[in-house]
Amino acid sequence: MAPSSLSSLSSLYLSPPNPHHACPFPALALKPTLVGLPFRTQTLAFSSKPSSTPTHNQKQTQKATKDRSQNQERDQDQTQKVNSPQADKKSFAIATGELFLGIASRLIKSRNSKRKGAGAGSELRDGPEGASVGGGGLGTRYDGKERIGIVIEDEVEPDVIWEQRIKDVEAEQKRRVVTSPGFSFSAAGLLFPYHLGVAQFLIEKGYIKETTPLAGSSAGAIVCAVIASGASMEEALTATKVLAEDCRRRGTAFRLGAVLRDVLDNFLPEDAHTRSNGRVRIAVTQILWRPRGLLVDQFDSREDLINAVITSSFIPGYLAPRPATLFRNRLCIDGGLTLFMPPTSAAQTVRVCAFPATQLGLQGIGISPDCNPENRASSREMFNWALEPAEDDILDRLFELGYLDAAVWAEENPVAEVVETDFPFVENGSA
Repeated sequence: MAPSSLSSLSSLYLSPPNPHHACPFPALALKPTLVGLPFRTQTLAFSSKPSSTPTHNQKQTQKATKDRSQNQERDQDQTQKVNSPQADKKSFAIATGELFLGIASRLIKSRNSKRKGAGAGSELRDGPEGASVGGGGLGTRYDGKERIGIVIEDEVEPDVIWEQRIKDVEAEQKRRVVTSPGFSFSAAGLLFPYHLGVAQFLIEKGYIKETTPLAGSSAGAIVCAVIASGASMEEALTATKVLAEDCRRRGTAFRLGAVLRDVLDNFLPEDAHTRSNGRVRIAVTQILWRPRGLLVDQFDSREDLINAVITSSFIPGYLAPRPATLFRNRLCIDGGLTLFMPPTSAAQTVRVCAFPATQLGLQGIGISPDCNPENRASSREMFNWALEPAEDDILDRLFELGYLDAAVWAEENPVAEVVETDFPFVENGSA
């Protein structure tokens, strides 16, 4: 994620939603439950039947009591609007996530200028500063294929630099058929069902085939692995609800990583890594020697694939109570910090963002809640749901919203006009 995107994502929490526009698909419009409803106070009243007809004084007393009760209800109502739990009270998980984003935005700012000095778009014989992406610790002899193969500047976001190992480049070159466009899924936290809804539509309508390259960060990396595995998006949504229920009952912060690993271990098939090799690019952020975005799409085993997905989603102090995680003996954190929506290996890449792209200041986004602003939840709700699991009905609505937004995009991009099959290997392209 570019520094500006990080800052925008933090400010998204407090920014008001864009004005509503007419829904292009009124017949498919989501129910109003997606949009946040004001918190309603429930007042418990206790009363007893009078033993006799009330006197004049009793009537006056009852009227005064009723007036005071109404005033108290109005005051309480106003207090709830100002101090509603959704507005000000934050869970520990949300507070932890916000803190991480704020710190990370400061730490990553100087990354781009340093990386540009290394010569973006050039091939390297050795990894930067002698380090490898997937090698062992200091003092280890590195296999030549573990070194960085290419360093490329992103076409849509020139400030973003990404790197690949020689192994990953060779894995992509082995693919004889590549269907364009590829699809890149953004970091999204627990807004994962939105991506599932988008994927459901794209698969149904023939935009995503078995030969379509995919790329993703964090939640986007998870959905890419799910698509490549051949599983249905409905099954993935059910698995997401299992994860959400566990986190609602036992907490999210410090333990989400372990819960996510269990869900992936039970969900992904044994050959998930072979299905993903050369097709799925997973973004991770390596913090040794300096923060830099790495694209990994060669996996030695299913466990290696799951480790890559967990690493791409690793928010320090949120997924686990430690500042970083080890991936192939290298300290890494969330891939969305450096590659919010990584490019695919296809000639063109359609980028899918679970957040309103305009409010993040992002360019070149194909599918996002901006496609269907009438059905979009508020910025505050989206940010909260990204860090703390929403109720199951909201997860269902997010799935539907993703499906709808993809349908809006497809209206202007008919499958017969945009989907092409390329037989020669395309090194990289991002649209």
